[in-house]
Amino acid sequence: MTEPIEPNFDWHWCWQQDQLYLLTSAGLQRTALTSSAVPSAADAFTLGQAEIYWQCLFALEPLHWPQQAVFSACVDAVAQLEFGLACAHKSFYLQSQHSRCHPQPFDLVELCGRNRALAIVLAADSSQCRLMLLSELDTLTGRVFHAGHSFSSLHDRLTPYHPPHTPLRKSA
Repeated sequence: MTEPIEPNFDWHWCWQQDQLYLLTSAGLQRTALTSSAVPSAADAFTLGQAEIYWQCLFALEPLHWPQQAVFSACVDAVAQLEFGLACAHKSFYLQSQHSRCHPQPFDLVELCGRNRALAIVLAADSSQCRLMLLSELDTLTGRVFHAGHSFSSLHDRLTPYHPPHTPLRKSA
């Protein structure tokens, strides 16, 4: 059984790649953030950031993703919440879902452009929320946003994500 990867060190800039990295027990973990998206310098991984990391980790459990994919998504979520600039509103890129979805932070939601994409809610208010994509989104205009990209959307563009039910195995 492999040891779980945990964030327990410091944030670092890799200026050659213009990316924010988190130094972990397993090495450097790249985030989706570049220097143009981060207004302040990053340093030690804080207790507050660890709390965000664990909330995200618990939210992603129903996906049954490989450990490294979950770790990457959690680190990206922490980086977006702690260091990312205010997100641009992108509802016009998405199909209206005519839903009455009012997601809370760390809820999983689906959104639809030309394809369906999965996202985690980073912050929410009464009419919109800040999302981070967990899968690639091809928008209605053909623009592609990759996993780790963060933006704001109106609630009516979102539907709650319900993981597929796995049939129970029969014992012999």
